[in-house]
Amino acid sequence: MLVLSYIGQSYQWSDVKPATTLPKKLALPWYEVGKLVGRPPILSYQSYASDNWRRIDPNGPIECGNIALQQCFLGGQDEEWFILIHIDIEKKAGKALKAIEDAQGDVVSSDADKLLISLTKLRDSLAAMYSVLCRMPEKCDPYIYFHRVRPYIFGWRNNPSLPNGVIYEGVDEYKGVGQTFRGETGAQSAIIPAADGVLGIDHEKDELREYLMEMRQYMPPQHVKFIEAVEAGPSVRAFVKSANSAKLTAIFNECVEIVADFRAKHLEYAGTYIHAQAQATPGNPSAVGTGGTPFMVYLRKHRDETKSQTL
Repeated sequence: MLVLSYIGQSYQWSDVKPATTLPKKLALPWYEVGKLVGRPPILSYQSYASDNWRRIDPNGPIECGNIALQQCFLGGQDEEWFILIHIDIEKKAGKALKAIEDAQGDVVSSDADKLLISLTKLRDSLAAMYSVLCRMPEKCDPYIYFHRVRPYIFGWRNNPSLPNGVIYEGVDEYKGVGQTFRGETGAQSAIIPAADGVLGIDHEKDELREYLMEMRQYMPPQHVKFIEAVEAGPSVRAFVKSANSAKLTAIFNECVEIVADFRAKHLEYAGTYIHAQAQATPGNPSAVGTGGTPFMVYLRKHRDETKSQTL
């Protein structure tokens, strides 16, 4: 899926004008492999980042400095660093996902002491993720990102260059109708939705929340099942409220605050890497993300909602 996705995106965005039809030799295998992995035939976060790495030193850590990409579009420090940062974040998130599972188990067993340990591990993992995110400017310049990296990860939906989407030649299931898939975006990662779920962070039911739910169609099905299991699981928030423990409440709030910090940093980068660059580009004044959404509105809203939900 990784190779087909990179070929497909390159086919679309390497010319001045994107193709309105993908040839059968590309469209059909992309579609068929997509069915096997449970994702649409377009570049998704899983292929762009999570599956796209190797260790430099086989015995070394999976982190920036010891990982390299399997595939890129143009290459160069900025493109590689942008993706490697996300891979490092995903690795750091492994402990968070385990802590999420443990925390809900602690609620089931009504063990406040163990829950304190699990939430501490969750906080530490979220903090590690945030620290990696803060390293983005080290080797990824906003101007180069906007003009050299970003163009290759756009999708077909809400894209003025493809008002009728893209026809996948030879894919009978699509019946010759143009498809309007979303572009690659970090919103297709399961990490923050899972953190929202375990911490009981709610977002208003509006167009932006619908977009986030739609992003689950681009995640591996197993990731979606995990998020849904967390959301349907026992409420850590309710247990902490009823425990009347200052330590438990404090560590819970620290977790919420780091998620808010993560969103605030993302908003900051959206401003410098996309919005400011778009405003400086003639004929491109819009603030629409690669996923085809008004990203500044989305990020600001969710940052504020998260901040407001400490106990």
